[in-house]
Amino acid sequence: MKKNIFRKLAAGIIMSSLAFAAAPLFASGSEDFHADMDSALAAAKKSSKALLIFITQEGEDQLSESFMKTVNEPEVLNRISSYEPVLMDFTQKSFEKTVVRDTDSAEEQAKAKELADIMQKNSRFAALINPEFTPAVYLFSKEGYYVSHLVLKGDENAAGFLKALSDDEVKLNALNQMVAKTKAGKPLEKVAAIDELLEATQPEYRFFLIDMVNTAIGLDKKNKSGLMNKYLITRAEYDVTMAYYDNNAPAAVNTYVNLAKEKFLSGEEKQRSYYMAALIMIKSSGAESLPMIIAYLEKAIAAAPASADVAKLKENLDYFKDYQAKMNAAQAAGGKQDSQDGNK
Repeated sequence: MKKNIFRKLAAGIIMSSLAFAAAPLFASGSEDFHADMDSALAAAKKSSKALLIFITQEGEDQLSESFMKTVNEPEVLNRISSYEPVLMDFTQKSFEKTVVRDTDSAEEQAKAKELADIMQKNSRFAALINPEFTPAVYLFSKEGYYVSHLVLKGDENAAGFLKALSDDEVKLNALNQMVAKTKAGKPLEKVAAIDELLEATQPEYRFFLIDMVNTAIGLDKKNKSGLMNKYLITRAEYDVTMAYYDNNAPAAVNTYVNLAKEKFLSGEEKQRSYYMAALIMIKSSGAESLPMIIAYLEKAIAAAPASADVAKLKENLDYFKDYQAKMNAAQAAGGKQDSQDGNK
């Protein structure tokens, strides 16, 4: 069992510690399984089957290798044929298949590029799901909504794996019923059903419900449900996470700034949004961004001047104002010296 292999990827999801850098690539795929979520979801639209995602490190993790032998036993293969199975194998060997070499044929180069694209998509999925160990198995609905992480040690025999799967099918049935409720009734009834689904999903897996989040926002543009602040924040955090993977700090900053302008947010929520915009700029840019950092901190304070966080925000604001004053003084002194040198 290999532990914590995705911790670095998952770190990017934590909003308070964004470090904008390109996400590493991983490989996946087997001829007996879908290579990625996209192909599995496309198949699920036709088959109406739920998804079963296997994350392994075959060849680098002994349990992954033995576990997949169990999965490939006829009894297990027959059972998982009622799902759209996905295999993501994150190994150095798989990564090497994505390398495009000048000596390769055009066909081989095209295949390597195709695998690289799959790896990029799977790396995002792996970071969002953040498995602590391999092998890991996840159950998703046919729509791509998280259901469960099967409780496995990795050394189960066929009977043990099938029991774990059967136990979690109860959760799948419950989720399917909640999804069905989101498609019936009046707009606010649908919003209430979506909220039930959102609350039933663990917070770290709610990004997989982004289409439901967008639907709720569209159904309740006047915020009659009183829930739109939660949905607008969830959508913004999803967009910021995607900006992280695209190494696009400005997009993340703009997302938080635009969020702070939403009328359905509380003062404290707007304050946090402006603060997050400033924080990302602090972590991803240089001294040229000082005026905007100061502006966002000022906006954060003004959004909720009586909040418990204002004292800390003011402390940060004073620090950056002082830093900017020192920089301006240094630049002015340097310019004066240059002028004097030119007159000699």
